[in-house]
Amino acid sequence: MTVIETIVRGVQNLPLREQVEVARYVHRLATGTQKERADVLRRTHGALDEADGEAFEQAMNDARRLEAHG
Repeated sequence: MTVIETIVRGVQNLPLREQVEVARYVHRLATGTQKERADVLRRTHGALDEADGEAFEQAMNDARRLEAHG
């Protein structure tokens, strides 16, 4: 069982009111992260030349693959 599956099972065992609190908390975290990413992109737009931009994009893709496969 993965960590996420363990967490989901734990949440499923909570009373409904607490499940709603968990859902709201997770939503706030996700929304905050999206806003932070958008702010960083706005502040740094145009800061890299093409070669650096491509290297950064490759590094991000590699990181996402690692996150997805844990």
